[in-house]
Amino acid sequence: MSDAHWKKCGVNVRRVALSLLTAAWGVSSPLIWAQCDIQVQSQGGAVPGAVVWSGGQPVGMTNSQGLFSWTPDSTDGSAVQMLRVRAVGYEEVGFESTCESSQLIRCELKNLAVALGGATVVGSLTPMSVKASPIRTQVVSGESLRSLKAQDVAEALDFTNGVRETVACGVCGTNDLHINGLEGVYTLVLLDGIPLLGGLASAYALDGIPLSMVQQVEVVQGPASARFGSQAVGGVVNVVLAPLIPGRSAANVRLDSHSRFQASASATFGRPDAAWQLGLDALNFERRLDGNGDGFTDAPTLQRGVATLRHQRRGDQRAVRLTGRLFAEERFGGELDFEERDRGTTSSYGERVDLLRSEWVFGSRPVSGKGWTYQGGAAYHRQASTYGLASFNAEEFTASLDAYHSGWSWRDHRRVTGGASLLWDVYQDETPVDSDMNVWIPSVFAEYSGESKSEAGQAQWSWIHGLRIEKPSDRAPVLAPRVNVKWSRNNSDVRLNLGRGYRRVHLFTEEHAALDGSRTVVQPEEGLDPESSWNAHLSASKEFGNDRWTASASIYGFATLFTDRIYADFDSVPDAILYRNIQGVGLSRGVGSDVWLTGLGWRLNLGATLLQSEIFEGSSDGWFQTMQGPGEVQPFAPSLTTTLAIGHDHKGWGWNLNAQTVGVMRLPNNEELGDQSDPYALVHASVFRRFGANTLQSPFGRHTVTMGVRNLTNSTQAAPLVGPSDPFGENFDASRIYGPMEQRRIFLEWSCSF
Repeated sequence: MSDAHWKKCGVNVRRVALSLLTAAWGVSSPLIWAQCDIQVQSQGGAVPGAVVWSGGQPVGMTNSQGLFSWTPDSTDGSAVQMLRVRAVGYEEVGFESTCESSQLIRCELKNLAVALGGATVVGSLTPMSVKASPIRTQVVSGESLRSLKAQDVAEALDFTNGVRETVACGVCGTNDLHINGLEGVYTLVLLDGIPLLGGLASAYALDGIPLSMVQQVEVVQGPASARFGSQAVGGVVNVVLAPLIPGRSAANVRLDSHSRFQASASATFGRPDAAWQLGLDALNFERRLDGNGDGFTDAPTLQRGVATLRHQRRGDQRAVRLTGRLFAEERFGGELDFEERDRGTTSSYGERVDLLRSEWVFGSRPVSGKGWTYQGGAAYHRQASTYGLASFNAEEFTASLDAYHSGWSWRDHRRVTGGASLLWDVYQDETPVDSDMNVWIPSVFAEYSGESKSEAGQAQWSWIHGLRIEKPSDRAPVLAPRVNVKWSRNNSDVRLNLGRGYRRVHLFTEEHAALDGSRTVVQPEEGLDPESSWNAHLSASKEFGNDRWTASASIYGFATLFTDRIYADFDSVPDAILYRNIQGVGLSRGVGSDVWLTGLGWRLNLGATLLQSEIFEGSSDGWFQTMQGPGEVQPFAPSLTTTLAIGHDHKGWGWNLNAQTVGVMRLPNNEELGDQSDPYALVHASVFRRFGANTLQSPFGRHTVTMGVRNLTNSTQAAPLVGPSDPFGENFDASRIYGPMEQRRIFLEWSCSF
């Protein structure tokens, strides 16, 4: 084998062996270290920002060309350095090096999405790295999410620019994720690239996923209906679970000053080519807090248990993975003196939610990357709830199956891929809204991808164009095209994403029942038509840095134009929510920017989004003429949001600070409180100390002790409830929740990994 040969990460084996023999024979001459030159790349080219570790500590990162130069510390007297290379979106790789003079260490990283075998969140049927994709994708590492010390993935993503966790009910705490101001029903949740479909998934699919299992979360801000169908109008959130390594285990315990206790543990076992993982997560919070003195709980009490089972098997021909989750929860909000016997009576007002949810997803792909990929899943959700005197019992079952081929290529860098899918959705509840359904939705989809290179051999233009055709059993066929183009030059990328989004009618009516104390639900006798939208997203990004730090900056603009939008009208009838298709158009648009900086033990992220969401009604002359008049600003869409994440890690000590500011937003009108929110800032801070090394060779593992404060500035919404003195009266309203309700609390956490 020649010195030039390398595979994955490689150095000259004969040189390493010679160094080991020299050390074993007791040669006492001092070690003379030379500079190490490490080149990190993947199938998509150089990998900037990859962190190189030695002795359990980061020593630097690759520059924009994927290069890192380093002179090792010779104080330990070792002739061989144990190095590891880590980068977001790639598998971690470890290797040995003697760092001899004139030696170039070449390291090739595998895309994590390829290793997991799932479709990447970038929406392509052909797995590719985030940088190479024409579709703009935000990647949030699991480490960054865990630094927030949130109780679930949904809460952790609240500090991602352009993404907001919102609470629809100020008593029971029902929540979902908004992307670019669009409600949670427009966001599709994926688990390892597989959709978790159904009207209840946007509210519960992200709750209870242990953060210790998460490798990263990928967020697409823009249309993805051409790839995934209904619900992917505003964007996609893909939770990528960490690869299974037999022998690995992790545990986490956290307690805060409000008596909230959370514990999770996971263990991986089996053979490397057939690994299993079992994970358990429990959350207990029974204390009834009332910091604002309105007689109601500030945060709902919660008892939650989640069990996760995963399996990955790799054979000679195919790689298979399976993930199953069982989720049970009891949640309560209401008056402090509420007891179980008061449920459904006028003795005391309370909102109680009991739910059971199970999700199963699977995937099978060819190891060679050529051939058919099969993936799908099923979810069952059962819920029994009481909101004052109103009852809400809902049950939903969804099942889906995707099959697609790796594609056909008639020339270099040109490929056509395609496949088909089938979805079955059964839903029923007890509310007055006509939301029961039993729908079959077959569909076919295809995409054309390619790239053109410059004279220097670098990819300059790349694209993914796609089309999806669905035929719901109760509706006419729906077409969703998309166009995605990227231009690259000198570490700068410009992306243009255009497409059509759509959402079939599926009113998630738990929030309606939660508001039943003051509002009834009304919709047209003829029913509601499916929503349709046209979306545009234009972004530009730039990467720069050196061998000690790396940075990136991006700016983007977005717009979503709705036709037949389903509008929740809180104002036309004071004591009702009127659901209707608007006579006109809805328009949400805005601009945003992100700046990332990593290096020398520091991590910094700044983000900001300006947003305006309006409805234009009253004209039958076409959407352009309709938009000439004034628009109606939509509620719960803040005009400005900013995010800040900053942290430092040095020799086992570190700290993290996460902050967000939320500007003014329109609220349902109230004579006493008006129709505008107050701006606020939410800040979390923590310090930590690490002990041990996170390697399989270490019998004691790595332990981390963290202490911190959540809601450091003690920001809370002044009046989250309207008319709390008479919760069974007509004036009671829990829909004006827009900001934090729970006051400052201190927490202590211990975590370990082996």
